[in-house]
Amino acid sequence: MRPSSAAERGFVLVTTLLVMTLLTVLLTAAFLMISAESRTTGSAYETGRSLNLAQAGLQGYFASSHNLTTGRDSTNYTFPGGYARVVAQQLRDSTALLRPLWVVYSTGIDTTRSLMAAGGALRVVGQLAHLDAGRLPTRAAVVSPTGVHLTGGIGQGQPMNGTNFNSGVCTIPVGTPTDTFGLTMPTGATYSSSGNTGDSRYYPTGGVEYLSSASAVIDSTRIDWAKLVGGEFVPDYYGSWPNPCSGSGCVNSSFLFTGDATVPAGQRRGLLVVYGNVTFAASAHWDGIILAGGYLKTPNSGVIHGMVVTALNTSLGQTVPPDTIARAASTLRWDWCYTVGAVAALSYLTPIRGTYTDTWDTY
Repeated sequence: MRPSSAAERGFVLVTTLLVMTLLTVLLTAAFLMISAESRTTGSAYETGRSLNLAQAGLQGYFASSHNLTTGRDSTNYTFPGGYARVVAQQLRDSTALLRPLWVVYSTGIDTTRSLMAAGGALRVVGQLAHLDAGRLPTRAAVVSPTGVHLTGGIGQGQPMNGTNFNSGVCTIPVGTPTDTFGLTMPTGATYSSSGNTGDSRYYPTGGVEYLSSASAVIDSTRIDWAKLVGGEFVPDYYGSWPNPCSGSGCVNSSFLFTGDATVPAGQRRGLLVVYGNVTFAASAHWDGIILAGGYLKTPNSGVIHGMVVTALNTSLGQTVPPDTIARAASTLRWDWCYTVGAVAALSYLTPIRGTYTDTWDTY
């Protein structure tokens, strides 16, 4: 018995609906699989980039000096498509037998896919490190391989004072010797004046330390001037001056001038490296260390609290005239805190082998 035409039409309709439903389910499943695969791929991409950014930030931090005097430091590094946030934290201070122990961890944040997905991926890597603090022997208030010429009247004070100024910006460890020579120079170097240098009022407070030669004076500083002028020093300020500071607003920074430099009026603090000559403007005030390839010239109104090393270009075979320093009250006075702080700002962290982890955030 043949089925009716109505029954045939009903069977075809049901079959068509089933096929369409099946195709819809298959198509939806395909879209879901593609979407899941896209999210998986995107997540892996973001994670991989975040890891690379975190590692780049970590290596960038280890490659430069930092001011680690407070026991903690942080900085950001910007890269194409993301950035790294690096934090250094002291875990253990130095002991009689152990060096200071630090941990440096870097958070890499990928921002390239943030327009397609909510937020950006991040990874955190970390590594333990030892602190290699900057050091510079404290020979005297002024260290000059070529000597000093004094200017000004006899009653204006002693221009080089080796007695600690005691600025009070740091805590000096108990038992630390703070006073030093007023001047270190080679035997036979110039120590001249417009008056009588035999008068005690012309003589540096703390006395004069005489070494055998200009080379011995430079060697005693342990400064590799040839490498320094060869580009192995990266300053905070290159050929420019920040605005003057005062009080708690003064921080240790590093400065580099590849020619001569004139220190402008106002107070500044840190390490100043000048390939040529250094001249102080009226009312200029420096707290820290000055390293000069040429000579130093100060007016009656200039003030330096810290330490000065001049004529380092003599180690390169150049001829440098003596420093010209004015006799003014506290013109150039040794200071333990300012000197140590200027070098401490150049501390490096050396990574310890076998301590790297790319899951630091789980600790």
